[in-house]
Amino acid sequence: MDLSKNKNTIIAIVALIVVCGGSFLGAKALNKNTDAKTTAQIITTMPSAPMTESTTIPTTAATTTAAPTEPNTTAQPTNAQSLITTFPIDNQPTTTTAPSTTIPTTAATTVPTTASTTKVTTTKKKQTTTAEKEAEETIKNAAIFDQGFLSYMFDPEGKYYYTNSDPWQRVLGFNELYDTAAPFVIMYLDTMRCKFTYDDKDWLIQFWKGQYGYVFIGHEIGVYTKPTSRKAEHYDCASDEDSLFMSMTGYRDGKELYSREYGKYWWCTGFVPGKLDKFSDRSELEIRCRITMKDYKMLLAFCGSLKENGLVLGEDFTTNGLDVFVTW
Repeated sequence: MDLSKNKNTIIAIVALIVVCGGSFLGAKALNKNTDAKTTAQIITTMPSAPMTESTTIPTTAATTTAAPTEPNTTAQPTNAQSLITTFPIDNQPTTTTAPSTTIPTTAATTVPTTASTTKVTTTKKKQTTTAEKEAEETIKNAAIFDQGFLSYMFDPEGKYYYTNSDPWQRVLGFNELYDTAAPFVIMYLDTMRCKFTYDDKDWLIQFWKGQYGYVFIGHEIGVYTKPTSRKAEHYDCASDEDSLFMSMTGYRDGKELYSREYGKYWWCTGFVPGKLDKFSDRSELEIRCRITMKDYKMLLAFCGSLKENGLVLGEDFTTNGLDVFVTW
């Protein structure tokens, strides 16, 4: 055997083995690098989280579909960069009607409207003064007058008290002693007596204003007659025939307290809860009235009596036909 020839053969076999082994290892390494590159590419190009309805709907679907219920997977972007380009988060298409854009709009218009309505309907309760509270309490506690107690009645609309048309006092008549005794029953009054003779009778039309008890202020106009032959200054309360048509409004410091409507009276009265600043000073109270005389002769007699009491025609009283308008 030729040793040199065998040596060359052995070298060739070893070289072949090295080449084959190197090729195998190189191919294996190449395959490993390719797998790693593919995996990295997938991780880079694919989104890491599942796509939602608001991010996977393409532009064409948003403009043509009113309320999509499923994502359009056929037009899905191929990578994350193209997804961001297709749907910019800060600049949504104005024609999109998907729920993500309609829900904020509804909430924005509904909430302020409800809040503004609540604000409008909320009202501040008006404060009641102490005087008003006392007056309301007095009216509430004096409900007995609603039944005509002692002939006094209550008008719920005008919120004032008055005497009915035929009270028990009518049988007693009137004389000046009643006024003298008034302070003893806590009645502090100013009065004006208008006396005159008409139709063979002595007439007395008398005015009062002042404090009635501790809780009422008010005004009165009474009509009385007596035979001219009666020397005593005691008058009878006017009969229905001698009653006069009149109206009366009571004031305090220029503010109207109540008003009695025009009608036929022999005793026109009005009382409201209240106290004068000083019982001895009734100047803050005022009567404005209209009294209709029976004829012109009676009108002249009554106006003459008003002048005797210091009232001035054209200032404190005026006339219109048979009507006399008095402010006192």
